Amino acid sequence: MPTNLKKLFDAEPKSPLYVAVNRVLVKNDPNLMKMMKQASAKMCLATALSPGFKGFDLMGQIGSCPMGMRWAASSDMREELSHIWIDQITYWDSWEEHEKFHETFEDVVVEACARCGDVLLDGPEEPVYRIVASKLPKLISKNQMLKMGFDNKGDTSGYAMDSGETVTVMAQHLLRPGKEDIFEKAEVQVMDKLMNTSGVLGYQILKRIGFSTLGSGHATTQSMMADMISPSGQNLKRTAEVWEGYTVPAQYLVMVEFDSLQAAQRGMPHVNVNPEMLFIHGPKVFDNLLRMPSVYISGSMFAEHTYREVLQGNKK
Repeated sequence: MPTNLKKLFDAEPKSPLYVAVNRVLVKNDPNLMKMMKQASAKMCLATALSPGFKGFDLMGQIGSCPMGMRWAASSDMREELSHIWIDQITYWDSWEEHEKFHETFEDVVVEACARCGDVLLDGPEEPVYRIVASKLPKLISKNQMLKMGFDNKGDTSGYAMDSGETVTVMAQHLLRPGKEDIFEKAEVQVMDKLMNTSGVLGYQILKRIGFSTLGSGHATTQSMMADMISPSGQNLKRTAEVWEGYTVPAQYLVMVEFDSLQAAQRGMPHVNVNPEMLFIHGPKVFDNLLRMPSVYISGSMFAEHTYREVLQGNKK
């Protein structure tokens, strides 16, 4: 078993953008959206002002997929779940710039988290990912789509009409060591075939390469004491470098975007029942996992899609 995580981290291929997914488990409160907007307003501004920031998507869990005999799960559990996962997904030119954001604005982050303390059950935790593959359109309105079609002689590639009801299937995969290359190639094949399913807008495959301890609300004891004496987020110091959170065995997050919850219900099972996809997904993806994937469905609460244009090569 490899033990030098720094070498593994440094050997990771360069990513067009890096992704930090800040996750919290919070009470399923009907006033949650209002609370999140109030708590995150200042933090959103601080993030937008940070060099290297390329967009975000704030997602709230709607339900879970009943995979692997998890029959108590259903795709819409908004009225049933006592707690839900909130994922604040941010995109950066480099993971270093993401860490610099925390060093610069950690006081703003701590203040925002404190406002949500009475609904928080677990988290925050913030893994850092590289992008293995990405095919996500920028969502635009019907009027914008029609205008683009006329202006560009029908060419609307890279864009999709925003239904206002889009959802994302979030699938966590824990891989057998040494199977990363097989998994990545096969998952791209499966996702490309799934793109032909009605209602699929796009997908991303992310590989976890590390962990942000400041993003996870964790700082050294000495720096926390210094911050209590003279409050400033810049006093807080991370307990570990990002590379120390490199994962062995590998972890992947596969995100599939659909234009509605109904489309996700109908379409996502195709990976296990469509013959073309099954004979790739079964032996090359499913058989190379250490456990059943954890799969839940989230809806976008607030987003800024610059990162999608960057990944398509339309913007720097």
